[in-house]
Amino acid sequence: MSPTAMSRAAHAPPRATPPAARRTSAGRAAPARVARASARASSRIGTSSSSSGVASTSSRASRVRDGAYAWRGHRVHFERGGCDPSVATKHVVFLHGFGVGTFHYERQLADLGALVDAETADDDDDDDDDGDGRSLTTCVWALDFVGQGASWPCDDTDEGLRYVNETNAAPEGFRYSVDTWRDQVVHFLTTVVRPDDGGAYLAGNSLGGYVAAVVAATETTETNTPQTNTPRASLVKGLLLLNATPFWAFAPNDDDASKKKETRFSQILYRRFAPWDGASPAPRWIRAAFSFYWDAFRSETNVKGLLRLVYGDKNAVDAGLVRAILTPTRRACALDAFCSVVFSPKSALAFDDATRAIRERRIPTALVYGRDDPWVVPLWGQRLKRAIPDAAYYELPGVGHCPAHEAPEATNACVAAFVSRCEKKNNLHGAETSSSSNSAAARFLVDGAPRNAFERLAAWRETRA
Repeated sequence: MSPTAMSRAAHAPPRATPPAARRTSAGRAAPARVARASARASSRIGTSSSSSGVASTSSRASRVRDGAYAWRGHRVHFERGGCDPSVATKHVVFLHGFGVGTFHYERQLADLGALVDAETADDDDDDDDDGDGRSLTTCVWALDFVGQGASWPCDDTDEGLRYVNETNAAPEGFRYSVDTWRDQVVHFLTTVVRPDDGGAYLAGNSLGGYVAAVVAATETTETNTPQTNTPRASLVKGLLLLNATPFWAFAPNDDDASKKKETRFSQILYRRFAPWDGASPAPRWIRAAFSFYWDAFRSETNVKGLLRLVYGDKNAVDAGLVRAILTPTRRACALDAFCSVVFSPKSALAFDDATRAIRERRIPTALVYGRDDPWVVPLWGQRLKRAIPDAAYYELPGVGHCPAHEAPEATNACVAAFVSRCEKKNNLHGAETSSSSNSAAARFLVDGAPRNAFERLAAWRETRA
């Protein structure tokens, strides 16, 4: 099977051209309709998939829990919720943080599609909500990065994409890096999701936020639309960053776009003294040196402690979450992937350069940040808001590093409000405020102004740079 061949999800009948979206009213969906749509979608989730895991094309509501396809020697895992892709006019794609997977987005896969449809529906479409699914036009996806979750090396000549569970199973020269994950996401969008010309809404948490920003910054066109004379996105229609990490990896990238003198010096220094560049296979001595740390890092005690550190709601850290995180680390090739993550170079496009491109290309953006995150503290969200002034900035009190999992209802409300604003083209190139928004998420909107001495100092330093 070729790397671009589909297994399971792509064996469905050819997709029909989506019908034109009905988006004319600026009014928000009534709360009663939101509740009805969410309840109806939830009731269908358990019955809309066939026993083989492939969604039935006879129902517009679908749930795929183990979608898979081959890509660069890996069996890539994804999940899907909301409506069937053949009738979708809106696609929302979620990318996870380091060490987790699609399971972090269970509530988005289950509930978000119906909520987005209710938010974006015209007020005079109430009669369509009669239970036959005609108003379901949002498809929700979640993807596992290779080397994490359930995306691991496989025998791509095997029809069932059998995992190769042995050390150094990745193809020779393969790296688990931001640029690799970026390529994976682009392939997923173009080959599996296949949104229309408007693109998909791409959402990422933590590491997934970094990757999403790089994808958005590099996968857009400069073509101007005649009506607005503004650039339009090709693959990314809108970008949602959920406590996105602004940095990743230590090793300099030989293709670093900045070309700064200090960057070139660090490249030369690293190439001379670094023991390995992260490309498979991992040297045996590096695996041996990291094995003790790896065993401590993936222990149940450590994982539970890290989660309780970064979660605002400690009750969300349950045995199921810990078990889901630990399961992939027991694979024979997990240590090799971890070593590659550590030694692989940074992205060729720095996060600041990505956000600059996003601003210049005027890609609609929303920031959904947990206020009590001890890692990506509010200072970073405020900094990103200053970098992309038109971005809608939602701040969730009492929530930590993983808002989609910790506070799914609030996160879903923010995502639905943002998608509704984009679909209805409500002042996309002006900052949304709590006074200008009538969405259910309006209470979470903040202006991103510094609130303490450290945040004011960071803002001042930016003016001096």
